[in-house]
Amino acid sequence: MKLRQIPVDQVQVPQVRVTAVYDEEQKQLLRESLKAMGTVQPIILVQNEHGFEVVDGLHRLEEARARGEKTISAVVYEGGPQDTLLMNLVLNRVRGKAKASEMVGVIKALWQDHGLDSDTIATKTGLTRDYIEKLQRISQASPGVQEALDREIIGVGAAYELARLPRPAQQEELVAKYQIWRFKLSELHQFVNEILRQMEEIAAQPTPAQPQAKPEPPRYYCDGCKKETPFNYLRAVPLCPDCFGAVWRLARGEEPSPVPAEDKAPPP
Repeated sequence: MKLRQIPVDQVQVPQVRVTAVYDEEQKQLLRESLKAMGTVQPIILVQNEHGFEVVDGLHRLEEARARGEKTISAVVYEGGPQDTLLMNLVLNRVRGKAKASEMVGVIKALWQDHGLDSDTIATKTGLTRDYIEKLQRISQASPGVQEALDREIIGVGAAYELARLPRPAQQEELVAKYQIWRFKLSELHQFVNEILRQMEEIAAQPTPAQPQAKPEPPRYYCDGCKKETPFNYLRAVPLCPDCFGAVWRLARGEEPSPVPAEDKAPPP
């Protein structure tokens, strides 16, 4: 950890992060304080292979840029991209109100992009494993659920209950009903449990046997003209091999070979 003056234009803002929520009055107070006294409290950065990433102090950084300042006082740690996310999550969580949807995004990045399991994240952040796993589940929810969480129409508890439904269409339908009916969390939990129970019952029912397709009847063809012919119209004519060959060649438009007299069978 080092206190340094860092060029403002070298500080990067990660796409996924938790940002402290300021109302307009708080933002104005911050602007007036920075204008009168400058940046008294340094921002916190992590230096990794990609450069400097802001962990804490985004609003102070933005105000410094707006005032045209070239450098900003910063406490610099060395680490990797996952360290930026972990420190950002902890510092904004302990400071107070933070958007749950942003916490979901950070947890998802730590879990999927950096391979940290819920136990590791819990150890490094102080968040409970149960809470982290709820955020992981919410990160897989439908876009409608995530949007409702981001707009703070629903909280983490409701978003988790909706995310328990396996189909996005079910989640979308129920989040729309939630905005009208305003279920209590206990009621929403029971509602989701009932839907899951009904789905299990349907899945346990035996699948009805599919009707067997009737086999196509065999098709018969005349050996002479090759036309398809009903079986009862076909005839089995007793012929000697020579006569059968002659008839076969005749049917093919060839001249039949004469049968030698000595090979002809004597009359009965």
